[in-house]
Amino acid sequence: MPLIVQKFGGTSLADSASRELLASIVAKTLKAGDKPVLVVSAMGRRGDPYATDSLLDLLKEYPGGSDGLTSDLMASCGEVVSACLIAALLNSRGIKSVPMTASSADIAASGPYGDASPEKLDPGKLLGVMESGLLPVVTGFQGVDGAGRILTLGRGGSDTTAVALGAALGARFVDIYKDVPGVAKADPRLIPGAPFMSFLDYDSMFRLANHGARVLHDKSALLARDAGVRMRVRSTFEDGTGTLIGPLSDGFSPPDFIGLSNCLLPDGSSKLTAVFARGKGFNRAKAVMDLAAASDSGATMLDSRDPDAIAFACPAKTAAGFARSLFAVLEA
Repeated sequence: MPLIVQKFGGTSLADSASRELLASIVAKTLKAGDKPVLVVSAMGRRGDPYATDSLLDLLKEYPGGSDGLTSDLMASCGEVVSACLIAALLNSRGIKSVPMTASSADIAASGPYGDASPEKLDPGKLLGVMESGLLPVVTGFQGVDGAGRILTLGRGGSDTTAVALGAALGARFVDIYKDVPGVAKADPRLIPGAPFMSFLDYDSMFRLANHGARVLHDKSALLARDAGVRMRVRSTFEDGTGTLIGPLSDGFSPPDFIGLSNCLLPDGSSKLTAVFARGKGFNRAKAVMDLAAASDSGATMLDSRDPDAIAFACPAKTAAGFARSLFAVLEA
């Protein structure tokens, strides 16, 4: 029976209606003859009671009182809540399931608190659970070091958990379910109508994520590349094949302009980064620089540390307009 790892992000877990859609996806997967293993993130976003940021905000009441061990253990609690809730939901629908933590699933990790990496996983415990007829619902974002301490894998690290499990289990696909139908060339909330891509190679996906595109954890793309795991970014809320992330195939090369990423800087301004295919950034640099010089957006150039990416810091009040102008030039 083909095995698929399905990872569900916070927006797919945030309320009862979303969780029902999750359950229907799992039921369809089983009906199609596939065997799913679930990986779940914490529910919702800051302000929601079990979101990671909400849990970490509790520690701020005691400044200087928490170290990396305490923060990582606190941060990991949201995924435990999600795994228990989703297992209960699936069991109530007749899909026999069991919640599993990084410890019970044997997910080893090493590295610093807050930014650890999974080590090669022994799938024995997970396979044993599946052979007993249960569907594992695994906590994402966390691993266990040799001393039994919880380490988190960096924000968005549930994607990396899913890929690590997919590699260990020999999964046919690792499906990342989100609130968007795939990977777009720019954040659709910033650039309405930005096209979604049917395929991205591993390196292009890593570079977009590494420059701030929040659709996927950057480590997960590298791990998928190294393990040969094919990923699909799909929507919980609408049907579709999503964006396939895999190796470059014969006859395919990335477009010159891969995408425009955006993220917030510590001072509240926006960082906008135009990411180009390897060796193609120089060809488009002049048009981008001319636009920046002619605009009254207040955008200033940043060092992207990537010869094929051009980054700007832009004041929050002008960022959307500058991003739209920049995207129009790049897509022309």
